[in-house]
Amino acid sequence: MGVGGVTADECLSCRASPCRRVTGIFTRPTLPVGYNLIARVPARACNLTVSEMTRSSNFLAIRTDQGYIINGNWAVLPPGRYMGAGTGFYYSHPRPPAEGGEVIHAPGPLATDVDVMVIYQAPNQGVRYEYWHPLGPTFPPAPRGPGRGPGRGHAAHPHSHHAHHTHSGRHRGPAPLQDVQPAYVAPPTYFDEHQVGVADTGVVLASATQGVGGYLAEGGEAGAGGLSRAGGPEAGRGAAPAWKVWKFTPCSRTCGGGQQQTVYICTGVGGTVLTEDRCQAPKPPPQTVHCNPRPCPPEWQLGEWSQCSVTCGTGLMKRTWACVQEVTPTLIRAVPPATCPSPALQAIVPLTQPCTMAPCTRWEVTAWSQCSVECGTGLKSRQVTCRAEGRRVPDEQCNVQEKPPKQELCHGHTCAHHTWFYTDWSEECTGGCEDGVQTRRVWCSPGVNSVEGECDETQRPAESRPCARADACAAAWFTGPWTPCSKECGNGTSTREVVCVVFLSGTFRATLDIECNPESRPNSTQPCNPDVCPPHWYYTDWSPCSRTCGRGASTRAVQCLDQDQRPSTRCIIAQKPPITRACNGPPCVGPSGTKYTERNCVDRFMNCKLVQQARLCRYSYYRAVCCASCFLQ
Repeated sequence: MGVGGVTADECLSCRASPCRRVTGIFTRPTLPVGYNLIARVPARACNLTVSEMTRSSNFLAIRTDQGYIINGNWAVLPPGRYMGAGTGFYYSHPRPPAEGGEVIHAPGPLATDVDVMVIYQAPNQGVRYEYWHPLGPTFPPAPRGPGRGPGRGHAAHPHSHHAHHTHSGRHRGPAPLQDVQPAYVAPPTYFDEHQVGVADTGVVLASATQGVGGYLAEGGEAGAGGLSRAGGPEAGRGAAPAWKVWKFTPCSRTCGGGQQQTVYICTGVGGTVLTEDRCQAPKPPPQTVHCNPRPCPPEWQLGEWSQCSVTCGTGLMKRTWACVQEVTPTLIRAVPPATCPSPALQAIVPLTQPCTMAPCTRWEVTAWSQCSVECGTGLKSRQVTCRAEGRRVPDEQCNVQEKPPKQELCHGHTCAHHTWFYTDWSEECTGGCEDGVQTRRVWCSPGVNSVEGECDETQRPAESRPCARADACAAAWFTGPWTPCSKECGNGTSTREVVCVVFLSGTFRATLDIECNPESRPNSTQPCNPDVCPPHWYYTDWSPCSRTCGRGASTRAVQCLDQDQRPSTRCIIAQKPPITRACNGPPCVGPSGTKYTERNCVDRFMNCKLVQQARLCRYSYYRAVCCASCFLQ
């Protein structure tokens, strides 16, 4: 069957037209219950394989625009071969104790786009899909029979949420098989005929261990040309000696996606094996195909050692076990620890080990030496050495920026002998306006090896002198104490008296403000208590007693208001005043003049309070049977 000029034989073998391999893994764990789209496979695609990575309670389904081919309308079909989209779809369920899930395979080519679906019922453990799509002729085609034309077109890119796609073309990854012809045409292994039936289109479906369209699904060595026309060994007679693919090398990996290479032999008429020198054409270079794509079983993997816990000296390095599964050579995912086998080596493999870094170093200093001079300015020194583990090491091993100084300045006695030294006069003139004083310090330098007191006291400089304060005798501002704040909160005001005072004839006297400097007048008011006043509880008067006799209750309204007397919710609930209180009137008197008390007035029924609420106490019957509720409460 051909689609768009590409025959089934061309598409499935990818011998004349290069193919692009498209793979994807759908890993979204949680989906809406029911049918969910995984990917759309374009028309002309072939060798479609959809498989669950782990057995689950979900089911795979295939759909076209005209309807479902497999597992539509919530009906799960038995394993078998189902026709649709111009090809057969081979559907199989897992058989215990197999660990894999459902598998759907279609040799193709597809006559129309198909949707790969999953019927979601439980957490998705991962669905892997793969197909090949012809790109068109880019190499000289091999001799063909009538009706076999080159493939045309370009594969459409499938889209599905949360799926990882890999496109393998001519320049990306191992190339698809090109110009590969079978070395023999013996019938390959069929699928279980009782389960899926035998192909009736003249094309023999290869077993799961043979190369299909340049892709080897599972297994080791297998015969080439996984799909061939039925016709027996006479199909190749009459041809000149040619290179044929004899087998594939063993797969480089047992799981997780490996690679195999073709092995060529020189064959003659009827597939007879000849010596290589009989083939005149150069021997084709080996071609690489993929094999064993099923994810590897989960296993424990030991992590890398961590960095040393210290930067110098002796510390520890750590590592941990992780349960991982290798899906492809470039995709390793973490899986739950329960999926890994029992850890046989975890108890004996060490997870910590000591590590030794460079020795820890530090600067060590000795005590300072004496000053180099007896008087004046000199130097004092000390030894600074770099040490590691108690021994001296080169200074380069310590942090040079933290190296302490080896020398610093020192000051001995003044070199002058028996000399008076003094400071400058103080800038301020202390005292009143008429008896101000300035002071300074005076010191006698005894010199080296001398004692104090040997300076000539007659030459001692004065330590004080009188000074005049013109401003002290002038008028000045005097202030009184601040008054208490006008408000406890909310921006109050505090005041004080400010008076202009002048000192005359030894006494202070108040004078006019104009005598003092107005620019230096102190403030007479200042703000205080700027914090916002907290809200307070406000309440009304008590209402009259609810009863004219006996025990009743009085109520009042209580509300929280802020400083602007607006309703607030910031009052302290524990300080809220009560809104009800008990009140007692004179004893109630019955129709016969009997005074009702707690001893002779009781309720005879449990629902007497409802009688009071329903205002039924005006009836004599209810007053008699619900006396306490009607008269005492």
